[in-house]
Amino acid sequence: MLTRRLWIFALIALALPSIANAELERLNSVAAIVGDTPITLNDVKTQTAPVEQVLYQQYGSDPAAFSQRILEVRQRALESLIERQLILTNFEKQGYVLPEKIIDERVQERIRSDFGDRLTLTKTLQAQGITYESFRKEIKEQVIVDFLSSKNISSISLVSPFEIEKYYNANQDKFQQDERIRLSMIYIATTEGDADFSYKMLEDIRRKVIQGGDFSDLARVYHQGSQRAKGGDWGWVDRTVLREDLSNLAFTLNEGQMSEVIRKDEGCYLILVEERQAPKPKPLKSIREEIEKALLAEERNRLKAEWIDRLKEDSFVRYF
Repeated sequence: MLTRRLWIFALIALALPSIANAELERLNSVAAIVGDTPITLNDVKTQTAPVEQVLYQQYGSDPAAFSQRILEVRQRALESLIERQLILTNFEKQGYVLPEKIIDERVQERIRSDFGDRLTLTKTLQAQGITYESFRKEIKEQVIVDFLSSKNISSISLVSPFEIEKYYNANQDKFQQDERIRLSMIYIATTEGDADFSYKMLEDIRRKVIQGGDFSDLARVYHQGSQRAKGGDWGWVDRTVLREDLSNLAFTLNEGQMSEVIRKDEGCYLILVEERQAPKPKPLKSIREEIEKALLAEERNRLKAEWIDRLKEDSFVRYF
C-alpha cells in the first residue's frame, strides 16, 4: 500500500510542471493583435481580476451565470485594451513626443495621491510583483491616452433646454420618485426591570388616539426621540429612511391609519401614516443637472466610438 501511494505521489509530482506550463501557455496565448502588438489573455485577466473576485462571491453557486458574467467582463476588458493600444499606436504614427518632464511630474503626483511617499510605493509594487519601470510606463501611456482623447473628442459643455426636456419626457421611467408616506411616530424605550412598561404605556396612548386624542400632542409628551418637539412628525419619508422592519410595516398602512403597538428589544413604537404619495416622476427642475451630465457623457461616448472606429480603419486589428 505504501509503495502504491509513493508511486501516485511521484506521478502527481511529475505532472505538476506540465500543468503549470500548460496554464502559463494559456495565459500567454494571444487574445488580439493591434498592429504588431499582441494582447494576451494574461493582460485581460490582469484587468479583470478584482471584478472576477466580486463576481465569484455573487455567482459562485451558479456556474452557468458565473461563466456568462466572466465572459462579458473579459470581453469588455479586451475591447478597452484594444482601444488603448490603438491610441498608443496612433500617437507614434503621428510622430508625437512626450517630454520626460511631464511623465516625471505625473509620477510624482501619483505617488503623493496614492502612496504618500516613494518608500511606500516601492513596498507596494514589490508586494504586487510590479516593477517601477512598469509603473512608470503605465502612467506614461495614460498621459498619452488622455492627451489624444482630449485632442480628438470635441469638448461639449452645453446642452440645450429642448434636448433636456426631450430626454426627460422620453425617459421618465428612469426618474421615478419612490412611494412616500407622511409619517408620525411615538417611541418609548424599554425600562430596565419592567419590559412591559413601554408596551403598556403605548397601548394606553393608542386608546387615547382612537378615542379622539391628538397624536402629535401625545407625542410631544411621551415620544423619546429627536422629533418630540415636532409632535413625532418625520415628514415625508421613503422606504430607505426607517430601518427595514419598521419601514416594511409602515408602508402597509393606509392613509390615516395607525399601527398596533410594535414591540422591539430596544423599546416600543406606535406609527401613524398621515398621508401617502404614489410613485411619480421627479420634477424636471430637480434633475435637470443630472440629465445634462448624462447627455454630455452620451455625446462624448458617441464621439469616442467614432474616433476609435476611424483608428481601427487605419490600423490592423485581429481577434483570436
